[in-house]
Amino acid sequence: WVRATKKRHFFIEILAEEAQKGNKPSNTFKVVSINQVALAISKRFQVQCDAKHVENHLRTIKNQWQIICTIGAESGFGWDDNMKIITCDRATYDAAVMAHKKYEPFLNKSIDHYDEMALVVGKDMTTGSFAKTFADRFG
Repeated sequence: WVRATKKRHFFIEILAEEAQKGNKPSNTFKVVSINQVALAISKRFQVQCDAKHVENHLRTIKNQWQIICTIGAESGFGWDDNMKIITCDRATYDAAVMAHKKYEPFLNKSIDHYDEMALVVGKDMTTGSFAKTFADRFG
């Protein structure tokens, strides 16, 4: 589990660097970036990782980001930008988790690598302003 978490963090960090270099010209990464991520993960973790693995994991990250954005669009939730936490009271939490079990991992818990996720899978994001843009949705 720890190894999988380290791989995920490394994966997001590398893609965030690629986005900052301009290798995500639209909403998708250049093929060269996907291949570089696969190579870096293969070397660092002594595993066989190819472009298909990277694209599958990127799809997972996009799905998580979509859940985070969906929560942010609903009323009753707040945002702690320092801690990168979607906040809510107990009643809101209970109702949200009962209606949408997939919300649970993102409520009242720090979202690991939030800023990097915003760069990697967020739309129309620019370096430095992405967290404020998203935080403005809450409230």
